[in-house]
Amino acid sequence: MLSLAQNVVSKVGIVVSGEQQRIEGEVSLFSMSDKKITDLIYATHVHADDTFDEDSLFVIVENILTRATQSIEKLVQGSQVHLENIEDRAPAKANFNVPLCTLKSINSELCCKAPGEATAHKTTLSILNKLSNYSWEAKAVLALAAFALEFGDFWLLAQLYQSDPLAKQLAILKRVPTLIKPSELPKRRQAILELSNLIKTTMRVIAIFDEFEKLSVYDHKDIPGLTTALDHLPVDVYWSILTITACATKVSILISDEPDRPHDLSPYAQKIHYILNQLNMQLTICRRQLEEAEAYRKIKKIMRTPTEIMEIFKALIFQKNNVQPLIDGSTNKTVTIEVLRKKTVFMFFSSLDITDDDITILKPTYDIITKKDTNYAIVWIPIVEQWTEELKKKYEILRSKMPWYSLQLFTPISGIKFIKEEWQFQGKPMLVVTNPQGKVENLNAFHLIRVWGLKAFPFNKKAGEDMDREFHWIGPVVNNIHPTIETWVKFIILFQYHYFPYFVSLFVVLLTLKKNVTQRY
Repeated sequence: MLSLAQNVVSKVGIVVSGEQQRIEGEVSLFSMSDKKITDLIYATHVHADDTFDEDSLFVIVENILTRATQSIEKLVQGSQVHLENIEDRAPAKANFNVPLCTLKSINSELCCKAPGEATAHKTTLSILNKLSNYSWEAKAVLALAAFALEFGDFWLLAQLYQSDPLAKQLAILKRVPTLIKPSELPKRRQAILELSNLIKTTMRVIAIFDEFEKLSVYDHKDIPGLTTALDHLPVDVYWSILTITACATKVSILISDEPDRPHDLSPYAQKIHYILNQLNMQLTICRRQLEEAEAYRKIKKIMRTPTEIMEIFKALIFQKNNVQPLIDGSTNKTVTIEVLRKKTVFMFFSSLDITDDDITILKPTYDIITKKDTNYAIVWIPIVEQWTEELKKKYEILRSKMPWYSLQLFTPISGIKFIKEEWQFQGKPMLVVTNPQGKVENLNAFHLIRVWGLKAFPFNKKAGEDMDREFHWIGPVVNNIHPTIETWVKFIILFQYHYFPYFVSLFVVLLTLKKNVTQRY
């Protein structure tokens, strides 16, 4: 094992040295591709020790840095921050053993380094080498903890400097007065605040690593976006540790006799903010995918033994208990979904790319159920993956043309996975007929309405079968012309209702052809 570790150290040293020369002589660190970074950092990774409790360590680090950064704001800005009101979180394990020697070893890498991208890169690889047998998340947490150990101590001494003789002497050793004396503090105010903000952003990035780790216990098939996040995690860890290295260097500069030495943190801030935004977006995707998968299983279970339309509707549409009202198109007022209770509901699913004809075709149905039968209701449920302001405006235009109920929910519906996979929704208008118990009686009544109109009301399975029997009269007309024509006509009518005008033309041609053939022979 010792031989293996020495071999890894040797190889990493060669890689670091070679890459160091390339960074100094050729290209900016921030221009390096993710693939190049991945190749470098994987050379430092031996085996992940899954027994280390990085969660407990991160809680302690978060407590330290939250108080330290707020102390900075209070000192530099004079803001009234009451630190005593901050609640410290407790570590996950009460008997957590802090790896102090490891933290001090990392801290020795962070301290008193010259500014510059090349130095920061070399330091980062050196830290990753020391943490070769930890998980990627643990590497980032340990690096942040090593920084917090020194940074938290510095600002604790800054608070106690005037009141505690021992703290005063320690503060002098750590050059605390150099930074906080009234004559110097205003000059460095902006730099200190930029440093504080960058620390907080980096801490938020590392916190998201833990969120992905928590999601990894679920079946990855349910969360396909998680694979993308975990595959990119090593690169994000690299940039997090690099930023921590830059922050440590900035502290050294601020307490030095040459505080004006250039060490611009803005490139690091831009990069880490970009990573934070990407991680937040990916985390949102993963959580939505998990919710969809859980909703999918829940809906499938409910659908096996449906008991009430309200239960089905809530499960299909709303996330957990986030039940929203409907809009009554006849009055433009909101109503609760209780209006659907004990009714046969026509759930009108569509994208926002529907035509006026798609809307008009339902109006006779709406008129008859409004005038004659209150036990039926139509609800438009638009299916939109990602809402934008432009799509919201388009929704309002379409909704204004519909006298029936409409769902106004500018987030993806809960059962979108179920509707797409089980009901085969592909964007075209779809009218699912469900009885008061929530049982599906027709998976798509649109073709019935388009071909037969109100004659097929109430568009359930029985009505479809009745219309199908009436359709058989066409068989004798076309069979004598060609035996496959009847099959094609059925296909056009029953499955491709958008081509109904072509069916009418086809039927006229067939009758004419039949007449001509009869007369000729």
